[in-house]
Amino acid sequence: MKQCFRRVGKWTLLLAGLIVCYTASLLAVYLIPDEWVNDHVQSAVTILKEEGDGGYANYFWHVAYGITDNLTDKEMFLGMLKNGRTTAQAAMRTDYSRYWHGYAVTLRPLCVVLSIINLRFLNMMLLFALFVLCYWHCRRRLGAWTAFFFGAGLVMSFILIAPFCQQYMTVYLLTLSACYGLLRFWERLRHRLPEFFLTLGSLVCFFDFLTFPVLALGYPLLVALLLQVKAGEASSRLWSQTIGLSAIWLVSYAATWLCKAPVGTLLTGQNVLADILKQVAFRTTGNWEYVVVTPIDSILINLKTFFIGSNVLCFALLLGAAALRALRRPQPLAHWVRTLPVAAVALWPFVWYCVLQNHVRLHFWMTNKQLAVTVFALCAYLTAAARDGLCEKVSKET
Repeated sequence: MKQCFRRVGKWTLLLAGLIVCYTASLLAVYLIPDEWVNDHVQSAVTILKEEGDGGYANYFWHVAYGITDNLTDKEMFLGMLKNGRTTAQAAMRTDYSRYWHGYAVTLRPLCVVLSIINLRFLNMMLLFALFVLCYWHCRRRLGAWTAFFFGAGLVMSFILIAPFCQQYMTVYLLTLSACYGLLRFWERLRHRLPEFFLTLGSLVCFFDFLTFPVLALGYPLLVALLLQVKAGEASSRLWSQTIGLSAIWLVSYAATWLCKAPVGTLLTGQNVLADILKQVAFRTTGNWEYVVVTPIDSILINLKTFFIGSNVLCFALLLGAAALRALRRPQPLAHWVRTLPVAAVALWPFVWYCVLQNHVRLHFWMTNKQLAVTVFALCAYLTAAARDGLCEKVSKET
């Protein structure tokens, strides 16, 4: 018991340290004069309005699956300007106080030297460099089939469109960065997974705008589980990791969000907690104007949006290939039961849809991307359960 309290205290100190870093970094970047970023901000707003005709942009995909949130991107860029506010008021975004707006830590300095066009090129290069690195290390650690399913799920989530939408970039970058860290430095991180997922959950809350955060839980969690399956961990250990790490990520996410209240109130005098609690109540009740939204409504519209015809075909082919390999390599029932925690992660997006039913109903065109976790989890489970080891040929680990 004493050791448990000591560990919780250590995690609390880690989270407190992160909150201090978040606050300091936001205050620091808003010391940059508005004149340095104004031109690039105004040109970005003009472009976003033109692309989305004042609203959401659909480019040439013509379906909800391909929508980018130009309205929120516009708010993100406009928030780069202090517009007469104090540094603290701008850093805490008194006009939109319920989120941390951590993206400003990188976006505001970049706006000094880069236009939105160049930012999109930078996004594209960074995102796909991480994608390739993750695929490479996933193939080396877990085998070609698992690496293929890893990439396929992200492709099905329409990762291609992320560089066009600054709001989408955060979760994709955090997801891929976390997966790369686990795959590249597994020997160092395997005994520090609670701290790793605590930090990850906090970072997602800090940088993200409540888009599709479960992606940044599900993918790294699956990578960690698959590496442990390969190492021969027992079923009880895998279940404890699945539930425990998910809980740590979620508590860290929620705690970081709630910490915005005292920090924002202290620095600005504004009642930030009231705004946060109002938002939580609105997003979880399911009520939307005069319509009562049910969890099943929220789930169905996300499934319908994600599983357009091409994704239905891809998912069927992926599952078919994974199932065929599993049938060709029959294993004892105990092995299939041992790897069940991998399949259980497929449910995490649905849990999120049921809890934040209002949000996922209103913003289904982006929250559907979390179903990439379901795709990867189910395919990876069939691959992991097919044999003791995740592939026939895995390169020697360094």
